[in-house]
Amino acid sequence: MSKTPESFLACILLSRYAIKLRSFWYLLIMEKFNRGAFMDNIKRLTAFLFIAFLLFPAYYDTVHSEVTDQAKICLTCHANRGLTKTLENKEILSLFVDKDQFSQSVHKSIDCNGCHTGYMAAHVAKKKTIKSKKEYAQKASQVCSTCHPDDQLKKIPLHASLMKQGTCVECHGSHYIKSMKEWKKDLSEAQYCFTCHESAISKRLESGESLSLRVNKSDYKSSIHGNLPCSSCHPEFSKTKHPVRSFKNKNEYTALATKACSTCHTDEQLKKSPIHGSLMAKASCVECHGSHAVRGIKVAKATADETGYCLSCHRGSLSMTMANGERLSVYVDGASLKNSAHGSLLCTACHSEFSKSQHPMKRFESIRAYTLAGAKLCSKCHPDAYTQYENSIHYTLFKAGNKDAPHCTDCHGSAHSVTRTKTDKTIGLTSCNKCHAEWNSSYEASVHNRARLQGVKDAPVCSSCHNAHDIQSTKMSTQIKEGCFKCHKDMGKVHNKWLKNPPITLSTFVDLHFEGVSCAACHSPGAQRVISLNMFDCKTGKPLTEEEVAQHLGTDTTGLMEKIDKNGNGVIDASELWGLFSDLISKGVWVTFTGKMDVSSSAEAHQLGEKTEATRNCETCHYPDSEYFKDVAVVMSRGDGNTTALPAESGVLQSIYSVLPVRKFYAIGGTNINLFDLLFYLAIIGGLAVPIAHLSARIIFSPIRSLRKMGKGGKKK
Repeated sequence: MSKTPESFLACILLSRYAIKLRSFWYLLIMEKFNRGAFMDNIKRLTAFLFIAFLLFPAYYDTVHSEVTDQAKICLTCHANRGLTKTLENKEILSLFVDKDQFSQSVHKSIDCNGCHTGYMAAHVAKKKTIKSKKEYAQKASQVCSTCHPDDQLKKIPLHASLMKQGTCVECHGSHYIKSMKEWKKDLSEAQYCFTCHESAISKRLESGESLSLRVNKSDYKSSIHGNLPCSSCHPEFSKTKHPVRSFKNKNEYTALATKACSTCHTDEQLKKSPIHGSLMAKASCVECHGSHAVRGIKVAKATADETGYCLSCHRGSLSMTMANGERLSVYVDGASLKNSAHGSLLCTACHSEFSKSQHPMKRFESIRAYTLAGAKLCSKCHPDAYTQYENSIHYTLFKAGNKDAPHCTDCHGSAHSVTRTKTDKTIGLTSCNKCHAEWNSSYEASVHNRARLQGVKDAPVCSSCHNAHDIQSTKMSTQIKEGCFKCHKDMGKVHNKWLKNPPITLSTFVDLHFEGVSCAACHSPGAQRVISLNMFDCKTGKPLTEEEVAQHLGTDTTGLMEKIDKNGNGVIDASELWGLFSDLISKGVWVTFTGKMDVSSSAEAHQLGEKTEATRNCETCHYPDSEYFKDVAVVMSRGDGNTTALPAESGVLQSIYSVLPVRKFYAIGGTNINLFDLLFYLAIIGGLAVPIAHLSARIIFSPIRSLRKMGKGGKKK
């Protein structure tokens, strides 16, 4: 109570007022009383009431509002609840100060200017500019050190660490600060903890990681633990003690936090679910259930959708161990999943064996086995694409035992973050580079990549030419040519304007070139050309594999070249080609060697130039000793999807031995067969010799014919 004269006088008057009021009621309840005396008391009581009501506000003001005169002046405006200030960053800062609460604070006897230095003058001169609430809080907290030096505040280790991160007002407030003892007495344990932990404070761990110590108050209150005091899980902390602890990393912290769960939730209870029991050995409770916002399982299942329920565990750093010891992360990024092509699907759309009510234990031999099993799931929604994939060189590699052969997720990425191919036009390039990075530089130098960088819509990438799912060997198929024609329409008509032999202008003339010459052979300037004699089975129309040829010839793939190359010079000549052909025919294998002009390497195939750089001169190919026909190879596919090229002499193209084996490949002037040329010349000579001989004979024997006509003796009859 205040000891000012005004309050002392008010107390005396109120005491006398209470005595007189008591006397009045005493006389009123008496059966007999003096009426004159009663009226005198009424007059005195009225006078006392008048004086008391005049002095009571002064008494209340002096007892309950011992604020300074300067504060009273400031509160004239700042007691207005609607008083605000718009900061430079557009935040709204409330300038309201509750008079009653301020009068109970420990700072009530300090002038406002004691903390808000310069503000009295600022109100007179000009308004102060404040960038943000954060800046305002920081500057306001700096004033605290005027009375509370750092040495005093840092005596408590925890307080010292918090001073580096937060401001004084974030924990203690500003105008309504009470003494610590009084303040703690009025707060519950949770309220006391939230004073600091509701703010964005964090702790730096030994690993350099930053651990957030902020707790969402509303989430905590609505959680299943909302009615528990903080010390139930954090027994070493209370309103009177707060030890400073250090941790190596977040894992160590969560492991320690998980131990608190076992206080109420025993291992026997938790291990009733097999999947839960297995997770307990690898993950902490808080990774799946959280910490301060834990909800009951029934509530969580009822309120969360299926995907949200699954992510409650899979958003954590979970992993599963394969039979071979490999560890696979089963973490799913919720944001990536939502933005993926599968973002609108429920988890059970792919994982049909799992749900909110069941979670079977799965076991796989290796990570690759897990990936292959996952790829099968893709066929449920993408049957056509998967059928095409099964006819591709990638699937051929897989069937041949190559476990690293690409499957769905190898190209498209995880099913939980797969991008939409319609929006992500680079997937046909970036996914291929995972395995074929050595060819990327040649593509980057091509006219196609230049068009892509210039922003040309639908500029070709890998999948544009090679297709996305039914990828074939470029040497053993016409797929690349068909890929070119997707963009370059009516190429027959375009090429027929110049690719002709006047007066012959038939379209079949162009078709013969398209059938025997790859696009890259003419459109890759500077590339080295090679003639590939690709071995096909006439009955099936499919390529003959190296393994099949070796088996028919009674050898293995390592001894195949030795079996074919009879003279051992490392090159297949015309007679040896005929020997290979006849040996396979004798074994019942109707083989043919389909000739095709192509570039010598995959890198050269991607280095496509402008059309002005393309080969357009007929004499480049159609003349003897053309450079384009110097390199020849016998090509067989392999079981793993690749090809084997056995070098051959260029002379096989001009040999009589190649007439039957090599079909549908003949370039006038470039691959002339010498014997046919000789026969042709003989036919011409023979054709000319007959009429010449006939005319010569007639001339020589014309006199004899004349004599015969005149008769014997030489006289004409």
